[in-house]
Amino acid sequence: MKSTIGLIVSLLLVHSVFAQQAETRLSVDFKIRNLGIHVSGHFDTTSITTNFDHEDISQWVLYGHVAVPSISTGNSKRDTHLNSEDYFDSKNYPEINLVATNFEELTKNKYTVTFDLTIKKTTKSIRIPIEIIDSKEGMTLRSYFEINRLDFEVGEGSFALSNTVKITVQYSLKNE
Repeated sequence: MKSTIGLIVSLLLVHSVFAQQAETRLSVDFKIRNLGIHVSGHFDTTSITTNFDHEDISQWVLYGHVAVPSISTGNSKRDTHLNSEDYFDSKNYPEINLVATNFEELTKNKYTVTFDLTIKKTTKSIRIPIEIIDSKEGMTLRSYFEINRLDFEVGEGSFALSNTVKITVQYSLKNE
């Protein structure tokens, strides 16, 4: 009898875990000007870890990871060049990491988040505006920010290629 009750409880717990699984979508897109033309792209392999459940904002968690070799600009020769030692050197630095260190609430759903951003061997603290929208269906996180690629030794100074990279992050978590 005890084993039957244990089996039923186990099945209910497993069902609860699977019932709470959620569908997630994450896109990390970028745009940079090259010879006066905007070149856009994205990374195919990305992940994000979040926890905004705690009422105390100082307990919130946000980590992002990007697999550098998954860069995609629609031009395979350019993607190969961007992965080379001239730019990202993805053989030695295969990942870009973003770790939130502080959240500051500006208004409802809008925050300024301080992150440690690591690209190649350089880690810099940057402040990024994010919008977090929570609803019955799930959560959406949106952000737009700019970085100077030279701060992270991605390429060299150039008249043809802008130093400013515009980045858009869109994350959605839909409850099932």
